[in-house]
Amino acid sequence: MSLGRCYYIDPSYQGQSDGRISSPFRTIGDLYSIQLQDGDSILFKGGEKFIGPLVIEQKMNKGLFISSYGQGKAIIDGVDGPGITINRSQYINISNLELLGSGRKSGNTKNGCEVINSKKISLKNINVKGFQKSGIYIYCSEYVNVLYCNSSENGMAGIMINGENKKSSRNIRIEQCKAFNNPGDPTNLTNHSGNGILAGNCTKVLIDQCEAYENGWDMPRIGNGPVGIWTYESDSVTIQNSKSHHNKTAKGADDGGGFDLDGGVTNAIIQNCISYENEGAGYGIFQYAGASPWLNNVIRNCTSSNDGKVSRAKAGVFIWNNSEEKNNFSGLLFINNKIENKNGEAIRFLDDSKHTRFKFLNNTFISKEGLKKWDKIDVSDTFKGNIWK
Repeated sequence: MSLGRCYYIDPSYQGQSDGRISSPFRTIGDLYSIQLQDGDSILFKGGEKFIGPLVIEQKMNKGLFISSYGQGKAIIDGVDGPGITINRSQYINISNLELLGSGRKSGNTKNGCEVINSKKISLKNINVKGFQKSGIYIYCSEYVNVLYCNSSENGMAGIMINGENKKSSRNIRIEQCKAFNNPGDPTNLTNHSGNGILAGNCTKVLIDQCEAYENGWDMPRIGNGPVGIWTYESDSVTIQNSKSHHNKTAKGADDGGGFDLDGGVTNAIIQNCISYENEGAGYGIFQYAGASPWLNNVIRNCTSSNDGKVSRAKAGVFIWNNSEEKNNFSGLLFINNKIENKNGEAIRFLDDSKHTRFKFLNNTFISKEGLKKWDKIDVSDTFKGNIWK
């Protein structure tokens, strides 16, 4: 709720402007002529298009509020750049907007809404599409809430968290968001793209009641690929009550899975999640060479149905470690899950999968292959109370 003045913006207004509702500003550029105060609001006329970017560099204590007024959501068109950039700011609240880029293959080269070196940021009920990088991008920021947002038709990811190290992005909440039809970044020829929701280099992150689907189908390379919802080089990430389905990867490439605890993840939880019909594994459990230790992670009360039927996973659960360090891939608790794969294996340990202290307890595994005697199981592993069909 605004505690200061409201500044209105309506591109169709003709006449002298001062930002009042009776004489609104016409462009985003008009905002830069005023000094925003703590508690102010910026309101864009619903249904109208405004050429961006909107750049916010404000440290508030009571808040700056940015939204739409009238009928529908206002559209901020970043064209070939970002839609909104929030940089070195605090207490910024943005809601009820559409962010539009010119398209990942049509000239855009940036993120849709980027939060950089900021804290106490709220993004609510925002739709983002048409950006080459990520729809929503959070970098080296803390106490950021992303609620009821939809991100589609972007390149790198629908929603992405990143930073310089595990501690530089922290206390992030992504709730009731959808990331769908984010195909891939056509300029990224050396790494994965086309992810749904990706949390990297971060700590204390919650991803709750989210959905990722139909991502990754146009990654422009063969190699490691995208995943619906996943995390890497992170600590204390919880992914819960979420769905990931029909995600894809490039022809001949890896991954394209539902969920993934990837290299350098510690103290993470995936719980009460549903994965189905992904080209890669429903649940990837991975450690790559050069990553920090992968330790003490949990997957519980989850399901996988007919995942892993296209990429080399060929399984509901896929385990891989190419670091050659077994003690750096240790401490998985996989409990009370139901994994069904009529096309292949329920669990597959790749040849490179050295690990220690993996526990599989009270799970139901239904697979075409039945119970397999893997030679990659470690003597420290525990299989107990599981049902095999």
